[in-house]
Amino acid sequence: MHESAVKENIKGRILIIDDDEAILRVLSKFLELEGHKVTSVLKSVDALEVFKKNVFDLVITDMYMPEMDGLDVIRNFKDVNMNVPIIILTAAGTISNVIQSLKLGAFNYMTKPFNINEVREIVNKALLTSFIHQSQKGFISFLTQSYSKFRVPSLIDYLNPVVFYINHLVDFFGFKSLWQIQLAVTEAFTNAVVHGNKNDQSKNVEIELLFEKDLVKISILDEGTGFKIPDLKEYKLNDDIYASSGRGIFLMNSYMDELLFNDKGNRITMIKRRDSE
Repeated sequence: MHESAVKENIKGRILIIDDDEAILRVLSKFLELEGHKVTSVLKSVDALEVFKKNVFDLVITDMYMPEMDGLDVIRNFKDVNMNVPIIILTAAGTISNVIQSLKLGAFNYMTKPFNINEVREIVNKALLTSFIHQSQKGFISFLTQSYSKFRVPSLIDYLNPVVFYINHLVDFFGFKSLWQIQLAVTEAFTNAVVHGNKNDQSKNVEIELLFEKDLVKISILDEGTGFKIPDLKEYKLNDDIYASSGRGIFLMNSYMDELLFNDKGNRITMIKRRDSE
């Protein structure tokens, strides 16, 4: 990345959240003078609704607010759009939650009182990141096939990293049904760990991802003994025979376009087609 690209004043749509009206006014005015379109919100709980109804290239939020603090903002906003950069505002000398915010997915942080040059630089870097992500969409038209395979220990703690990784690829390849795929993967991985491998950490869960132009195929294999393959055409949620993992199967079958099982019953393959979104 060229230094000149970072220094360029990129124009963007910015949402600012701070319960201090004076700070909100000063920061909004500065960014508007820089050429950005700014929406400012005093109450963090109101900001979530604003974020859901509008498109933003960047979010700047105070860390310490009543009702919903900066960490809650990151969690809730990332559920709506995991790729929007979020900058945390915190008072100088009180950065105890900054590390946690970065681990949750914050892009960067700024301290109060503001250094104007620092604000400009961090905002431009965040907007550059946002626009690079948006510009990748046109590249997807060249996709023919992308395949990846990985194996993780049978531990439920690995659920979040697995889902985050798959979400990133699903979004990169332009599938709009992000939350359906996310929930299906959550159910399948949980079933593999809990019902397949019986929480045995000496066993692994193997995940294969295949992206093609019109579909994504996700296969999850556990090292358990398998189980009776359900007849999905006749399957009902309360069927006793599938009670141990039946809810997960019901949900996966609802979220995805196609569900396939191997003969042993320890591999599930889920297919989501682009034209069904």
